[in-house]
Amino acid sequence: MSTLTQPQEATRQETSAPAERFENLRSDRLWVGCVSLAIVLMIASYFLPLWKMNLEAPQYPAGLVLTAYGNRMEGDLKEINSLNHYVGVKEIEPDSVFELKLFPSALWGTVAILIASALLMRPGWKRWLVAALLWAFPIGLLLDLQYWLYNYGHDRSSDAPYRIDDFTTKVLGTTHVVNFTSKTMVSAGFVTMVLAALLVTIGPQTARFLRNTWQNTGTQAAAIALLAGVALAGLAAMGPPDSAAAQQNSIASLIAAASPGDTVVVPPGTYREQVVIDKTIALVGEGRPVIDGGGAGDVIKVTADGVTIRGFVIQGSGTSVSDEPTAIRLVGDNGVVEDNIIRDVLYGVTLIESEGHTVRRNQISSIDEFSSERRGHGVYLYSTRDNRIEDNVITRTKDGIFLGFAFFNTIERNKVTDVRYGIHYMYADDNVFMDNSFTHSTAGGALMYSRRLRFERNEFGYNRSEASGYGLLFKDVDDVVMIDNVIHHNRLGITMEGAPHTPGSVVEITNNLIGFNQVAIELTSTTGAVFSGNTFEGNLGQVEGRGGDIKKNNVWALDGRGNYWDDYRGYDSNGDGIGDLEYRYEGAFDDLIQENEALRAYRFSPAQTALDLGAKWFPVYDPETRVVDPHPLMSPTMALAESGDNGPAVVYVALLVLVGVPVAVFATAVRGRRGEWQPC
Repeated sequence: MSTLTQPQEATRQETSAPAERFENLRSDRLWVGCVSLAIVLMIASYFLPLWKMNLEAPQYPAGLVLTAYGNRMEGDLKEINSLNHYVGVKEIEPDSVFELKLFPSALWGTVAILIASALLMRPGWKRWLVAALLWAFPIGLLLDLQYWLYNYGHDRSSDAPYRIDDFTTKVLGTTHVVNFTSKTMVSAGFVTMVLAALLVTIGPQTARFLRNTWQNTGTQAAAIALLAGVALAGLAAMGPPDSAAAQQNSIASLIAAASPGDTVVVPPGTYREQVVIDKTIALVGEGRPVIDGGGAGDVIKVTADGVTIRGFVIQGSGTSVSDEPTAIRLVGDNGVVEDNIIRDVLYGVTLIESEGHTVRRNQISSIDEFSSERRGHGVYLYSTRDNRIEDNVITRTKDGIFLGFAFFNTIERNKVTDVRYGIHYMYADDNVFMDNSFTHSTAGGALMYSRRLRFERNEFGYNRSEASGYGLLFKDVDDVVMIDNVIHHNRLGITMEGAPHTPGSVVEITNNLIGFNQVAIELTSTTGAVFSGNTFEGNLGQVEGRGGDIKKNNVWALDGRGNYWDDYRGYDSNGDGIGDLEYRYEGAFDDLIQENEALRAYRFSPAQTALDLGAKWFPVYDPETRVVDPHPLMSPTMALAESGDNGPAVVYVALLVLVGVPVAVFATAVRGRRGEWQPC
């Protein structure tokens, strides 16, 4: 082992010192360059949009846009605030947002720190603090926006005209709330802030690595990379060895070989492809073949007229909500979709900008692991007319049947369960609903901004969500006729606002059973409907009002025929089936329930009886009169058994078991202990 003398050691240190200083100088130059670029990017972010939200809905085909800058908001803010009022969301007021006031000071302060760090800061932990400061801008922006979006969807007014579940709009991505789709994404200013943070964090190290790599490999690495790229391109061009054989066995090849008017029979098996039908054919499955779209886009798209699709299992659409991927998309006219099983798709059957279709006898469900808000509609009609939707079974979708700008459609004998809204539509006129069942969902039906609607012999039952839970909602509708429907076991049987909406129009509710609901009817002061021949039975509350006097506009009898009320205490002296005394529903107890929901537990108790009698006997307490029926019926016009629902029978059997079995056991025990006991 050799050792260095003191003069030799000094010489070595003197030799290495300039090299070390040179390396530090090069490192500082890289740091100064990256910081300088970061300063430019941060200044640019002040003038660029950071985040955008686009709201889409049938009534706003062009969408509503809200753009957030660091110090302001732009776009359709006034219109968005107006819409938010309907669901109780507080107004967005940029002038009162603390973060918008703070952003300019924080940004210019950060720029000053960056300038100082470029001139004064040496390698070490302080540079990491500067990087952390830059990352705080984009990360803090997303966290703060998500916090505000959460509060807007949860901290809402309880007096909102339209009640919906609490919701959280995603800060990035797509969110569905009622009939609105919110699409949110970061914008150019956010990207510049991320690039600035990356430059300060890993910019010098990356530049140094690339420089050293080039010096070590040079043109040899470039040549190798070029050869590798050529080889990969050649392999891609060759394709898989069995692609031609697979093409021969595809549904696409069968369609390509067919002529217009042919029936194309698809043998049993699983076909993993997306199908486009561009000629008039009948595509018929033999032995229920499976068409799997592989999780990308529409599974089947029909662009030709007069196409029939029958006998398939159709699954595996895309899941991107913004694209609305569907099992079957009908763009051509006069299509028939029948006897298919549609599952594991976002949307079931979409009828868009076309007409004359028939969708019948299909089983339709969406993606089970998605929540109802995340799924698509079972049957989705948009900008279409003259269609028949019949005999389908729809479950676990967003809305069972959705109509937007859809006219002259007939919806018959469908069974819809376990969805958000069984039937949901807006701006859809001249539609008929007959013999359908909409049950066990968030709401049976929500019908808005439409005219000339007819409902006959439908069932709306067991829709009990605390957020909505109505059998039917009518909002701003005209010329509605409801006959022989059964609305039962909902939180709210029927709720109305702006019904009718236009002077001279009518809303007629005739010969329906509205029974066993928490509240039978909820009306606002803008409602002026006609009720006659209906049966109100077993409801915890008959009629509730919102927003003012509901008695003056609504009519509770037509042509001398009122409604049957199970709490009517009048008499019929001439036996014509109509009570001699008018029926008045004042609801003193209901007034108290509206002030304190916990009092609902005393419904049908002596406390309610005492309060209602006290309100009649002592005029010092004058409850609001909600209903005056001048010609109440003495007998029901319809019974729940007619709906085909065996719910009450189940209740009776359960009561028999719960009460009868213990009595029988007790009697047997007594008989065993006292042998002389004998039944009468």
